Amino acid sequence: MIGLRKLTAAVAAMALLMVASGTARQAPAPSRVLVMPFAASAEAPSPDNAGVALWVGHAVALLLIDELAAQGLSAISREECVRAFDRLQLPMASTLTRATMIRVGELLGASEIVFGDVRVGTRLNVRAKVIRLDAGALQPDVTGEGTLEEIFTIAHRLGGSISTGLGRRGSPDAIAVPHPPLEVFQNYVKGLVAGTPAAQQRFFESALRQAPRDPRVLLALWPVHTAQGAHEKALGVASAVPKDSPLSRRARFDTVLSLISLGRLDGAFQELTALYSERPAAALSNALGVVQLRRAAGTSSPSAYFTRATQEDRGNTDYLFNLGYASALAGDTTASLLWLREAVRYDAADGDAHLIMSAVLARTGRSVEAQRELELARLLGVSGTGAPAAVTDKIPADLVRLRTDLDPSLSDKLVTNAGAPAQRDQRDAAMFQLDQGRRFFDAQNDRDATNALRRAVYLAPYEDEPHLLLGRIYQRGGRLSEAIDEFKVAIWCRETAGARVALGEALLESGDKEGARREADRALVLDRDSSAAKALLKKITGVVPSGLTHGRSGPA
Repeated sequence: MIGLRKLTAAVAAMALLMVASGTARQAPAPSRVLVMPFAASAEAPSPDNAGVALWVGHAVALLLIDELAAQGLSAISREECVRAFDRLQLPMASTLTRATMIRVGELLGASEIVFGDVRVGTRLNVRAKVIRLDAGALQPDVTGEGTLEEIFTIAHRLGGSISTGLGRRGSPDAIAVPHPPLEVFQNYVKGLVAGTPAAQQRFFESALRQAPRDPRVLLALWPVHTAQGAHEKALGVASAVPKDSPLSRRARFDTVLSLISLGRLDGAFQELTALYSERPAAALSNALGVVQLRRAAGTSSPSAYFTRATQEDRGNTDYLFNLGYASALAGDTTASLLWLREAVRYDAADGDAHLIMSAVLARTGRSVEAQRELELARLLGVSGTGAPAAVTDKIPADLVRLRTDLDPSLSDKLVTNAGAPAQRDQRDAAMFQLDQGRRFFDAQNDRDATNALRRAVYLAPYEDEPHLLLGRIYQRGGRLSEAIDEFKVAIWCRETAGARVALGEALLESGDKEGARREADRALVLDRDSSAAKALLKKITGVVPSGLTHGRSGPA
């Protein structure tokens, strides 16, 4: 039996290494098209043209997403893109450079990127460009022209031409996607791109006055009301979506979320159960667990639903956290530590997870470990009232996570692409992944480097080097808050002068000059001859330090 177990573990390890190194045969990834907002400009100095230019680039992108989907291509929805771009800390705008668009497209698993420009004058002139990421090739431009009132027809023809150019089944003569009246669509798009909640609400409500049952407008208004705490209004707009709409399932889930916010838990549970029986989804299992956690005693265990959610969307850190959190509240310290540690394997910068682990470890009498977890939670930041001043075995309240996206988000895949758990000699596998990560990092292949380093973190979460390399990747990609988190975790794993300097440089780039100086000072305490720390101080102060700087020497 022992020999069989060793053989099984060896086979599992070899399979992981083959997949990681690209030697295993994999099914080709499905085609996914990323459509970016088009750059828009007004040809003549007309107030009307300038006003149209503010929204028409986003409108063309929205219409092309619909048209490409109608042609049989998998186009990434605007909602998915917004979540992913937010996760990447990038504006979803036409101002991104082509290199940045390509990098984002690769991270999101896109096969093609569609972008372009719109000139607004007496007529609209639209030019679409398509990049095929597998070959790095730019397709021939696709153009369209017409009046503003013909924008739907223009988009329909462009979508057909793009599909044909990509060798997919499609034609400019295919049946057009149905659309609302132009004024309704115009107000809808203006609401999407408006800069304040008040402006969003004004545009969406203007659209609803003409089309009170339009499902897209109703669902766009739901998060505006929800963010303002107007849950009754949010419930009203979600409930108004017609039952026969393709967006009805999403509307019903939004209705459930509003019911939960209003404390109407019995109704939420019934609707969630009905939705799940029609088509299972991890977000539904998670929401059922949240409802059960908030209902009175005597209900079925929330952990059963959270467990199901983790099985339906493996590696989702919110679901892993909820399972560990619910286990902690139930007093099951063993299960709680198991699932919370799994969560931080995928996302080591989860401050709340480290905070709960600190309390659970304190309950088991492991005070030294509890103190270390609390220190990391403080470094990373936590929800609610913040981290306690000293180690405590009290589990904080109201930290359960309720997802508002019914389907798995692309932004999650940027975090959870660490690979599935396996029983093996994790140290050797982790070193292999770290070596792969170094190679990809040196070649500036950030996507593959990130994947390899995430796997290394999963296998060996308390090694500092993978976190340092991830931080540098995020920093050079402009994702400064994520870089800062990774550097903090690296310092918690093992404090070195180099890690302190790396954190200081990221803080300085983010505008925190005082924080950067503290890190440089601390680096010189650790290594009085650190040229990198002295260079950082010179960058901050303009003065070359002559010796050891006596600054604040405690952890950041």
